[in-house]
Amino acid sequence: MKVILIMMGGVLAVFAFVFYVKNYLLTPERLLFHTVEVKSKNHTQVVKTLVRELNKAGLKVIKVLPMSRVLKARGVKDFPSYTTILACDIPLKKQILLSIPFMSVLIPCSIAVYEQGGKIHITAMRDYLILRDFAEELPDAHAQEIMNTYGKLRAVIERVAQK
Repeated sequence: MKVILIMMGGVLAVFAFVFYVKNYLLTPERLLFHTVEVKSKNHTQVVKTLVRELNKAGLKVIKVLPMSRVLKARGVKDFPSYTTILACDIPLKKQILLSIPFMSVLIPCSIAVYEQGGKIHITAMRDYLILRDFAEELPDAHAQEIMNTYGKLRAVIERVAQK
């Protein structure tokens, strides 16, 4: 009888673990996006700091799009602070986009800085799944450049979030 109870407990523990992983660790949001919560800053400070740090890291900022300001000007009331930053103006950008135009979802990098629940968040795409799916079509040098760029991008985002 003890053996059966132990086996039932083990099976239950495995199901609980699988449920946790499936519903909290491997969500589409976590697989596709790198999101961090920013400590002790307001939206404007985060955007300014992020732009400065991206440029300093060689991930040249192309454009800063104040989405919430645009939406409010078009009549959307009470829209929280939201800015999109286009960055990662890298040397191989032209060759990568001519090789696979679809890579424009990764290069230039689109970084969202937004307010949600009274907290500021920074979100960027993850490159892993897209690069895996297009590994045969993308030359190794281009894939490596994108991986290096996104590695730098995540490092900058983490650094800004902790400042």
